[in-house]
Amino acid sequence: MSPLKAALLGSREVSFTVMSMSLSLIAVFIPILLMGGIIGRMFREFAVTLSAAILVSLLVSLTTTPMMCARLLRSQAAEVHHGRLYRASERFFNALLDGIGGASTGRWNMAAS
Repeated sequence: MSPLKAALLGSREVSFTVMSMSLSLIAVFIPILLMGGIIGRMFREFAVTLSAAILVSLLVSLTTTPMMCARLLRSQAAEVHHGRLYRASERFFNALLDGIGGASTGRWNMAAS
């Protein structure tokens, strides 16, 4: 499928989750916004600023990010031709990850023990 169709489909698939998470985060700050007294006045700007930032993040997540992905990302088939430096660094990092994974799960070379 075309990058634009893929971006729109992906955006449609995650839109409910992103909206529900953002709205629940904003709902957390409503009691802070409605607090009275000196402490309520001190935290009012905090609650409004964070709620506005969450709303902006919601708009960017549903509009700008999928369109940037449609424009900037390429399919993996287009990235077949890699240079020697890339292949060498990829082998190094894969070996490093295998070593870290072996150390964290206790799967090091048991023959050496």
